[in-house]
Amino acid sequence: MDKRTVLVVDDEAIFRRGLRHLIGTSGKDWEVVGEAKDGLEALEEIERLKPELVITDIRMPRLDGIGLQEQIRERHPNIRCFVLSGYNDFRYAQSSLRYGARDYLLKPVDKEELYRVLDQVERELLQKEMQQEKRLPAQIAAASSEERERLLDGLVRGELPHARPGELRRAGIEFERGIYCLVVELDKDSVERTRYERQEAELFSLYIRQFVEEALAGVRAGFVFRRGESVVALLDAEVSAESREEIAGLSRHIAAKIRREGNLTITIGIGGGVHGIEEASKSYGEAKIALLYRLTSGGNRVLLYEDPPRQEASSAKTPLTHRGYLEQALLEGGDDDLGERVREGIEQLCGSAASPGVIHEQVCRMLLEAYGLAVDRGLQSDWPEGRDIGGALQGALAISSRTELAAYCAGLLRSLQALIRRSDEGGGMHAVDKVVRHIEEHYAEPITLGSMAELVYLNASYLSSLFKTRLGRSFVEILTAVRVREASKRLLHTDDKIASIAYETGFSNIRHFNRVFKTETGRTPKEFRETLRPDRAKA
Repeated sequence: MDKRTVLVVDDEAIFRRGLRHLIGTSGKDWEVVGEAKDGLEALEEIERLKPELVITDIRMPRLDGIGLQEQIRERHPNIRCFVLSGYNDFRYAQSSLRYGARDYLLKPVDKEELYRVLDQVERELLQKEMQQEKRLPAQIAAASSEERERLLDGLVRGELPHARPGELRRAGIEFERGIYCLVVELDKDSVERTRYERQEAELFSLYIRQFVEEALAGVRAGFVFRRGESVVALLDAEVSAESREEIAGLSRHIAAKIRREGNLTITIGIGGGVHGIEEASKSYGEAKIALLYRLTSGGNRVLLYEDPPRQEASSAKTPLTHRGYLEQALLEGGDDDLGERVREGIEQLCGSAASPGVIHEQVCRMLLEAYGLAVDRGLQSDWPEGRDIGGALQGALAISSRTELAAYCAGLLRSLQALIRRSDEGGGMHAVDKVVRHIEEHYAEPITLGSMAELVYLNASYLSSLFKTRLGRSFVEILTAVRVREASKRLLHTDDKIASIAYETGFSNIRHFNRVFKTETGRTPKEFRETLRPDRAKA
């Protein structure tokens, strides 16, 4: 059999020669038939040599690797393409993936990794040739990896099996026995922050996918694809305790190999086995639930889905769910201080909670308290997460890593903190504003100047003078105005008796209420109701 052909494109001759040597001494059915030092020269060589694979660098003069891949995709869609990337080129590598690159090789090129790439392309080419020999429907032969991933993604969402089963079959997505779903996620805290930012999340998931595909090849039939930052595997296996244990062992092997060779850790969630393609989304959902237990158990684990245990009352909580504590955290200290408080709160919560549900419940309470603080200050429209608090809560519920959950929550709270600081004088809420807010929320309760002074840690006479200076009105005038305003609303919009309204808006007796109300509005409560709403004059 003739050897497979590859073109090497790199502006540095030493890398071209190195790849030619590695491929030539690999013992595999591949041959370097040409070299090029930039994209324009590569296009000429492609027209002349018609290689089956192009391995290209990213940064080159005249036409770089991204431009070359775009041209290959338009002119020669059947040619496979792989990317050579240095650490500093990962953003470019990410762009190249969008132009159809199937994989990347990190400089300096690792021999075993190069051979894995060549084997992968060899399998793809053989599969295509077999399909053509068997004269399968053209749709199968032409089905791209992108299209297959789209179909698999729809499958785990539960959207395709009933609506378009024929489309799945034409793409070769079939299972002979049962299905087990694995969801694999990177433990981001196992990667140095600078390394993660430099290499891009998408490329980490691509790296993990390669490990999973390699581990499954020849061992377990199925499909592996990326979904967001996760890697999903749908495995063809009998639904049995033996299969489940075998898949768990295989998963532990994958995790150990990535830890050893990639110097990073992953967590794998395994769903229960299902008998038909229509239930694939059920196993996927169970795998995601299993992953949530990373919050309580930590990462670097293989987590199998079990029937959820009965929820028991849990004392797990974080002080960040208390509005007063949360407000102080937002008003005091810098970004780092707030982030540390959130991290400590999440760690405390995850360390004491019995289940992921308890953790998520407390986190949602914390975010809702933050939303309440934004509403109190009229900032909810300026706070992006406040405009979509439901989306913010859903974002938190989707996270299964302590580190990521803490970072997510800290990010939301920091953006609110920045808004509060811009809106408040001196970076903190003024004592008078804090008292006025308390009056607005608790006007029906006994409120005195002394109790409010204690609330803001001032003496009563000084607080009284602050009211006059800041608002031009006394504490008593503000309290009275708020109570009369709320009483007016109830007189106009309810049929409650006047005596009930008086007590429910903070007045100690009906006589005092009548006198104060007339002083403020010029009418008694009864006259006010009869004049403005004669249809509700029954008191």
